[in-house]
Amino acid sequence: MRIMRRLLDILDLASPSPTVETLAGRYRGAMLGLAAGNVLGLPVEGYPRTLIARHHPEGLRDIPREEKRLPWDDDLAQAVILAESIVEFDRLEVEDLASRLLAWRRANGRGMGHLTRRVLDAIENGASPHDAARVVWEDTGKNAAGNGAVMRCAPAALRWRRDPERLVAETNRSALATHFDPRCGWSSVVVNIAIAAALEGRRVDPADLADAVDEAGAPAAVGSAVRASAGVILDALVLDHDNSMGYTLKAMQAGLWALEQDGSAEETLIAIVNAGGDTDTNGAVAGAALGALHGESALPKRWIENIAGTSELTDLAEQLLERATG
Repeated sequence: MRIMRRLLDILDLASPSPTVETLAGRYRGAMLGLAAGNVLGLPVEGYPRTLIARHHPEGLRDIPREEKRLPWDDDLAQAVILAESIVEFDRLEVEDLASRLLAWRRANGRGMGHLTRRVLDAIENGASPHDAARVVWEDTGKNAAGNGAVMRCAPAALRWRRDPERLVAETNRSALATHFDPRCGWSSVVVNIAIAAALEGRRVDPADLADAVDEAGAPAAVGSAVRASAGVILDALVLDHDNSMGYTLKAMQAGLWALEQDGSAEETLIAIVNAGGDTDTNGAVAGAALGALHGESALPKRWIENIAGTSELTDLAEQLLERATG
């Protein structure tokens, strides 16, 4: 734990928490922002930014009305599953998370990523939920680091924002359920540390965060990606690169970059989506972070009106806040 100290100290806050009313708005903002970013990016998922600009000369700015009638996409659906599991057990139970993911796949599974599908296939074929992700990762040559864990990780930050040790441990555990590569767990930890600070109204310094994860033993690529996201224009992240869209560190960078911006949550999230690539997941990660920092009121009402199940999302946010403060 000694090598973790610098990382944990980033969230070891001496200042008092914001008011309950402010926190509640930020908790709701995190869940609704995740949803908004997810569905805002869905129509152009996988597009390069030049193609998005051709189809949307003024930028893609609105959520399709039909989303209100559709089942949740995988980014949001898995975040809800994680939140529900945390609320029930107050810890991360890998077997329960796997069971819920399997039930979701049977009922719908909209947008499920290839790696998650392979892990769930392995579980259905008899692999232990504790072993399936590792076995699938080894079968890929230990080189599969998709963004399926980082896209759903925000509920762990909402629950353990004031308990840094649990935040790091439970976030890593939430990733291991489907994504065994250490880049996936550590990118989720980075995002959740940034979200936890945002809930308190703070922005984490990227240089400090990068040094801290290096000292804590994260793969070198994680700290390097954190540093590369700081103080740059959005195009420098090349979110639509053919060989790296869907990469966990790209989604992490989208979230960190969003938190650095001084503009509105709306315009920042629109910029992330219009940068192309894995737009729905980059949007989900950035949206959760922006909602945590700016609160529910910063999200356009026209977006919220076209998102399915918003009352369920806000109920979960409030339950996680109750857990975090109880």
